[in-house]
Amino acid sequence: MSFRIVPSAHASSSAAAAGADSHSQFKVHDTMRNGMHTVRSTVMPGHPLEAHLENWDLTQQQLKLDMARSVYGLHQPLRIQMEQHLVNKHVKRIPVLKQSNLAQDILTGKDSTIDFEDFLGDSDPSMFLLDVHGAAERTLGMTRGAPL
Repeated sequence: MSFRIVPSAHASSSAAAAGADSHSQFKVHDTMRNGMHTVRSTVMPGHPLEAHLENWDLTQQQLKLDMARSVYGLHQPLRIQMEQHLVNKHVKRIPVLKQSNLAQDILTGKDSTIDFEDFLGDSDPSMFLLDVHGAAERTLGMTRGAPL
């Protein structure tokens, strides 16, 4: 159990050996599965800050779970993880409305913070032009004009 506040300075081991990502017997890079292969991506490691930013949320979540375990016992982190799994599993929303998961935000502690996603989200303006009631009826399996 380590109480790490900041992610480690070492970059994650996402760089694979040459040919390790291939699926053929000749060890040729599979562009369709793994994207374009560039020499720069294999030779130059990422910036040290990049590894910090990629692992920041995971490290903070692990710190909270470790602290809850040391204070309250083993049941508390298990309960938190179970609640997060249930919240993520049973999310139902209408496809044309803005995506929001308030329960997940409360469990992760993001309900009291304002990030750039809160006001500069990647919402597609064409989604709001759709018929909300029609989308709800399709989601719930109802059809228009059906007798009651």
